[in-house]
Amino acid sequence: MTANVMVIVERQFDYPRQVVFRAWTAPEEMAQWRGSPGWHVEAETVTSDLRAGGRHHHVKLRDNDPSVRVTTDAVFTEYFEPDVFVARQRITGDPGIDPDRPLELRVEFTKMGRDGTLLRIVQGPYDAEVAGFHSKGWELELGRLQEFLDRTAGGVR
Repeated sequence: MTANVMVIVERQFDYPRQVVFRAWTAPEEMAQWRGSPGWHVEAETVTSDLRAGGRHHHVKLRDNDPSVRVTTDAVFTEYFEPDVFVARQRITGDPGIDPDRPLELRVEFTKMGRDGTLLRIVQGPYDAEVAGFHSKGWELELGRLQEFLDRTAGGVR
């Protein structure tokens, strides 16, 4: 199999870029929303050194079976707050991802209108057989991000 598919997911949020960027980069915020439904991030595992060359780490657990763990270790290759960050990732524990083949994650935050943010995720390369599954996972996680922002940043609009 050849990993040659990039997953691209976009969603617009009615919150300022700085608010959305912080939800992605502040460990205490990220731990509250990351993970598709049925998964959660183990809060005490989240670490981020927010700069180019800085490291990031988190572990996702399956809610109904905490022995199922997916670990992400990454190094930021670009970091420009609040516009974009890029990380080279090593993901272990996900049967659809070869832990010996690094992924790149690029997350862009584009100002839209007065206080909106267009979020664009580009991640890969994936094998074609699993790319759709991971694209759907990002869509579900962004739904959780929307709920988190509505709950915590509702007055910031």
